[in-house]
Amino acid sequence: MKRFLLTAMVLLTGAVSASVNAFAKDTTAVVRGFDRGIGKSNTVFIPKGTVGAGVSLAYHDYSIGNMADDSGYAALFSLIQNLHGNMTSFSISPYASYFVADNLSVGARFDYGRSVLGLDNVDLTLMDDMAFSLQGFRYFKQSYTGALTARTYIPFGTSKRFAMFTEVRATGSYGQAKTYKIVEGEKFGTYQDIYSAELGLVPGVMAFLTDEVAFEISVGLLGFNYQKVEQVTNQVEKSQMENSGINFKVNLLSIGFGLSFYIPTGHGYAKKPGEVK
Repeated sequence: MKRFLLTAMVLLTGAVSASVNAFAKDTTAVVRGFDRGIGKSNTVFIPKGTVGAGVSLAYHDYSIGNMADDSGYAALFSLIQNLHGNMTSFSISPYASYFVADNLSVGARFDYGRSVLGLDNVDLTLMDDMAFSLQGFRYFKQSYTGALTARTYIPFGTSKRFAMFTEVRATGSYGQAKTYKIVEGEKFGTYQDIYSAELGLVPGVMAFLTDEVAFEISVGLLGFNYQKVEQVTNQVEKSQMENSGINFKVNLLSIGFGLSFYIPTGHGYAKKPGEVK
């Protein structure tokens, strides 16, 4: 019996020693990261030497409370009542690019935007004893924006038609705005000069409709921005405001739809889109 117990203890000690040695070897082994192959695609979606050009457009028109004998539009749980007015906004953005390498382009774009808001009447009720009314209010703004861009494309697998892209934009803009109302035939208002700059990140997706025409959707995601506003009220009082910040969120107001044309230049199309190196 003692011999049996002694033999069992020796075998158990050997097993524990082997497990400890194996664990020690595992902990000293070099841990290698998992290679997902990101950034290693050899698919040529748009080849070097291609010239790209396109335009995006946006137009919105709102007419509120303007039907015959209209009692006025109400919104926000009746906080806003007796609303009569209209708003129109329009923007056009032509752009051009050149592919300095396969799937990598640099370019420039120009944006012009215009917004007009007219409120004939609006009543705002915050509490039973806190309400005010605004009549004859007008707002106008136009802006001119220029940007330098760099865009890289990542095709879906070896697809020749669909791809994601990420665009970096360095933007500068100048705008003019005025807000005024007319009381008893006299105009009272504020005029603004608006200067701004931004470094932004704009991702998106695109799809070729034909061999050389593509449709794309993009949205602003990340931006470092600075803005300076100089204003004059009633052509007498002057003031200035500056602000800067960082945004890291999906900006639904910056969603863009565009149509792009990619022009072959001979050298660029020595390799067809989708061709593997």
